Amino acid sequence: ASGILEILPYGDVMKSPWPGQSGKDSHRDITIENEIYRKLGRHSRLIKIVGWDLQDCALTMEYMPNGNLQAFLLIKNDTVAGTQRLRRVQEAAEGIQLLYNADVLHCDINPKNFLLDAHLGLKIADFGGSSLTGSKPSACSEQRFSLPDKCWRDPPTVQDDLFALGTTIYFIIIYQLPFPGLSEGEVEENYRNHKFPDVSK
Repeated sequence: ASGILEILPYGDVMKSPWPGQSGKDSHRDITIENEIYRKLGRHSRLIKIVGWDLQDCALTMEYMPNGNLQAFLLIKNDTVAGTQRLRRVQEAAEGIQLLYNADVLHCDINPKNFLLDAHLGLKIADFGGSSLTGSKPSACSEQRFSLPDKCWRDPPTVQDDLFALGTTIYFIIIYQLPFPGLSEGEVEENYRNHKFPDVSK
Protein backbone atom coordinates (compact mmCIF):
# COMPACT_ATOMS: atom_id res chain seq x y z
CA ALA A 1 0.00 0.00 0.00
CA SER A 2 2.92 2.38 0.58
CA GLY A 3 4.15 2.32 -3.00
CA ILE A 4 4.44 0.64 -6.39
CA LEU A 5 6.47 -2.57 -6.57
CA GLU A 6 8.00 -3.73 -9.83
CA ILE A 7 10.52 -6.37 -10.81
CA LEU A 8 13.41 -4.78 -12.68
CA PRO A 9 14.90 -6.37 -15.84
CA TYR A 10 17.99 -7.54 -13.95
CA GLY A 11 15.93 -9.25 -11.26
CA ASP A 12 15.81 -6.88 -8.28
CA VAL A 13 12.63 -5.21 -7.01
CA MET A 14 12.05 -1.45 -6.90
CA LYS A 15 9.55 0.28 -4.62
CA SER A 16 8.57 3.79 -5.73
CA PRO A 17 5.87 6.29 -4.67
CA TRP A 18 2.35 6.41 -6.03
CA PRO A 19 1.82 9.24 -8.52
CA GLY A 20 -0.36 12.27 -7.89
CA GLN A 21 -1.79 13.43 -4.58
CA SER A 22 -1.35 10.06 -2.85
CA GLY A 23 2.35 10.25 -3.62
CA LYS A 24 3.01 12.60 -0.68
CA ASP A 25 2.25 9.96 1.95
CA SER A 26 3.95 7.36 -0.20
CA HIS A 27 7.16 9.45 -0.27
CA ARG A 28 7.09 9.65 3.52
CA ASP A 29 6.52 5.90 3.97
CA ILE A 30 9.25 4.83 1.57
CA THR A 31 11.70 7.33 3.08
CA ILE A 32 11.04 5.92 6.56
CA GLU A 33 11.40 2.40 5.19
CA ASN A 34 14.82 3.29 3.78
CA GLU A 35 15.84 4.87 7.10
CA ILE A 36 14.81 1.71 8.95
CA TYR A 37 16.83 -0.52 6.61
CA ARG A 38 19.85 1.79 7.02
CA LYS A 39 19.51 1.66 10.81
CA LEU A 40 19.10 -2.13 10.88
CA GLY A 41 22.01 -2.81 8.54
CA ARG A 42 22.67 -6.22 6.99
CA HIS A 43 21.19 -9.28 8.67
CA SER A 44 20.09 -12.76 7.62
CA ARG A 45 16.51 -11.95 8.71
CA LEU A 46 16.32 -8.89 6.41
CA ILE A 47 16.12 -8.56 2.66
CA LYS A 48 19.18 -6.88 1.17
CA ILE A 49 18.87 -3.27 0.03
CA VAL A 50 20.55 -2.78 -3.33
CA GLY A 51 20.10 0.95 -3.76
CA TRP A 52 18.34 4.16 -2.73
CA ASP A 53 17.46 6.94 -5.20
CA LEU A 54 16.83 10.05 -3.10
CA GLN A 55 15.60 12.16 -6.03
CA ASP A 56 12.94 9.67 -7.12
CA CYS A 57 12.40 8.24 -3.63
CA ALA A 58 12.92 4.73 -4.99
CA LEU A 59 14.14 1.82 -2.89
CA THR A 60 15.72 -1.14 -4.71
CA MET A 61 15.73 -4.52 -2.93
CA GLU A 62 16.73 -8.07 -3.68
CA TYR A 63 14.01 -10.30 -5.10
CA MET A 64 12.58 -13.04 -2.87
CA PRO A 65 11.90 -15.98 -5.23
CA ASN A 66 9.51 -17.86 -2.94
CA GLY A 67 7.18 -14.96 -2.18
CA ASN A 68 5.51 -14.37 1.15
CA LEU A 69 4.95 -16.93 3.88
CA GLN A 70 1.15 -16.89 3.77
CA ALA A 71 0.95 -17.58 0.04
CA PHE A 72 3.68 -20.20 0.25
CA LEU A 73 1.91 -22.15 2.99
CA LEU A 74 -1.65 -21.82 1.68
CA ILE A 75 -1.36 -21.75 -2.09
CA LYS A 76 1.56 -24.12 -2.51
CA ASN A 77 0.24 -26.32 0.30
CA ASP A 78 3.72 -26.55 1.79
CA THR A 79 3.98 -29.43 4.21
CA VAL A 80 7.09 -29.63 6.35
CA ALA A 81 8.24 -31.44 9.46
CA GLY A 82 7.62 -29.97 12.89
CA THR A 83 11.29 -29.07 13.29
CA GLN A 84 11.14 -26.93 10.14
CA ARG A 85 8.04 -25.16 11.40
CA LEU A 86 9.81 -24.42 14.67
CA ARG A 87 12.76 -23.07 12.69
CA ARG A 88 10.41 -20.66 10.93
CA VAL A 89 9.00 -19.59 14.29
CA GLN A 90 12.53 -18.93 15.54
CA GLU A 91 13.41 -16.94 12.42
CA ALA A 92 10.25 -14.84 12.72
CA ALA A 93 11.06 -14.05 16.36
CA GLU A 94 14.66 -13.20 15.41
CA GLY A 95 13.38 -10.70 12.85
CA ILE A 96 11.13 -8.98 15.38
CA GLN A 97 13.89 -8.89 18.01
CA LEU A 98 16.13 -7.19 15.45
CA LEU A 99 13.53 -4.44 15.06
CA TYR A 100 13.11 -3.86 18.79
CA ASN A 101 16.85 -3.58 19.27
CA ALA A 102 16.75 -0.67 16.80
CA ASP A 103 13.65 1.01 18.34
CA VAL A 104 11.42 0.02 15.42
CA LEU A 105 7.79 -1.11 15.73
CA HIS A 106 6.62 -2.89 12.61
CA CYS A 107 2.89 -2.19 13.19
CA ASP A 108 1.72 -4.73 10.58
CA ILE A 109 3.23 -8.11 11.47
CA ASN A 110 1.53 -10.94 9.60
CA PRO A 111 2.57 -13.88 7.38
CA LYS A 112 2.36 -11.71 4.25
CA ASN A 113 5.18 -9.51 5.56
CA PHE A 114 7.61 -12.38 5.98
CA LEU A 115 9.31 -13.24 2.70
CA LEU A 116 11.07 -16.48 1.79
CA ASP A 117 14.50 -16.51 0.16
CA ALA A 118 15.86 -19.16 -2.21
CA HIS A 119 16.64 -21.45 0.76
CA LEU A 120 13.20 -20.85 2.36
CA GLY A 121 14.67 -18.70 5.13
CA LEU A 122 12.29 -16.08 6.57
CA LYS A 123 13.00 -12.37 6.20
CA ILE A 124 10.86 -9.66 7.80
CA ALA A 125 9.88 -6.97 5.28
CA ASP A 126 7.65 -4.00 4.45
CA PHE A 127 8.49 -1.19 6.87
CA GLY A 128 6.62 1.47 4.89
CA GLY A 129 4.03 1.93 7.63
CA SER A 130 6.30 1.28 10.61
CA SER A 131 7.27 3.46 13.56
CA LEU A 132 10.92 4.51 13.88
CA THR A 133 12.01 5.84 17.28
CA GLY A 134 8.44 6.78 18.17
CA SER A 135 7.35 8.26 14.84
CA LYS A 136 3.67 7.99 13.93
CA PRO A 137 3.05 4.87 11.85
CA SER A 138 0.82 4.78 8.77
CA ALA A 139 -0.05 1.08 9.09
CA CYS A 140 -1.92 -1.06 11.58
CA SER A 141 -2.56 -4.78 11.85
CA GLU A 142 -5.58 -6.60 10.46
CA GLN A 143 -8.19 -7.60 13.03
CA ARG A 144 -6.94 -11.18 13.43
CA PHE A 145 -3.51 -9.78 14.35
CA SER A 146 -4.71 -6.98 16.65
CA LEU A 147 -5.14 -6.86 20.41
CA PRO A 148 -8.76 -6.72 21.60
CA ASP A 149 -10.18 -3.17 21.70
CA LYS A 150 -7.13 -1.76 19.96
CA CYS A 151 -8.01 1.41 18.05
CA TRP A 152 -5.94 2.27 14.98
CA ARG A 153 -5.55 5.81 16.37
CA ASP A 154 -3.80 4.54 19.52
CA PRO A 155 0.01 4.83 19.54
CA PRO A 156 1.67 1.50 18.66
CA THR A 157 3.26 -0.59 21.41
CA VAL A 158 5.58 -3.55 21.69
CA GLN A 159 2.57 -5.54 22.94
CA ASP A 160 0.78 -4.89 19.65
CA ASP A 161 3.65 -6.36 17.64
CA LEU A 162 4.00 -9.31 20.03
CA PHE A 163 0.30 -10.17 19.72
CA ALA A 164 0.63 -10.07 15.93
CA LEU A 165 3.76 -12.22 16.14
CA GLY A 166 1.87 -14.74 18.30
CA THR A 167 -0.89 -14.93 15.69
CA THR A 168 1.74 -15.39 12.98
CA ILE A 169 3.33 -18.22 14.98
CA TYR A 170 -0.10 -19.85 15.27
CA PHE A 171 -0.39 -19.66 11.47
CA ILE A 172 3.07 -21.17 10.98
CA ILE A 173 2.25 -24.16 13.20
CA ILE A 174 -1.42 -24.74 12.26
CA TYR A 175 -1.35 -23.54 8.61
CA GLN A 176 -4.48 -21.45 9.04
CA LEU A 177 -5.45 -18.08 10.46
CA PRO A 178 -7.42 -17.93 13.72
CA PHE A 179 -11.15 -18.57 13.23
CA PRO A 180 -10.98 -18.92 9.43
CA GLY A 181 -14.76 -19.27 9.08
CA LEU A 182 -15.61 -16.07 10.97
CA SER A 183 -15.84 -12.46 9.83
CA GLU A 184 -13.42 -9.82 11.09
CA GLY A 185 -16.13 -8.48 13.42
CA GLU A 186 -16.78 -11.94 14.87
CA VAL A 187 -13.05 -12.49 15.41
CA GLU A 188 -12.82 -9.12 17.20
CA GLU A 189 -15.75 -10.13 19.44
CA ASN A 190 -14.06 -13.44 20.31
CA TYR A 191 -10.83 -11.66 21.19
CA ARG A 192 -12.69 -9.11 23.29
CA ASN A 193 -14.27 -12.00 25.23
CA HIS A 194 -10.84 -13.66 25.58
CA LYS A 195 -11.91 -16.52 23.36
CA PHE A 196 -8.92 -17.71 21.35
CA PRO A 197 -8.21 -20.78 19.22
CA ASP A 198 -7.41 -23.96 21.12
CA VAL A 199 -3.62 -24.46 21.25
CA SER A 200 -3.60 -27.38 23.68
CA LYS A 201 -3.10 -30.08 21.02
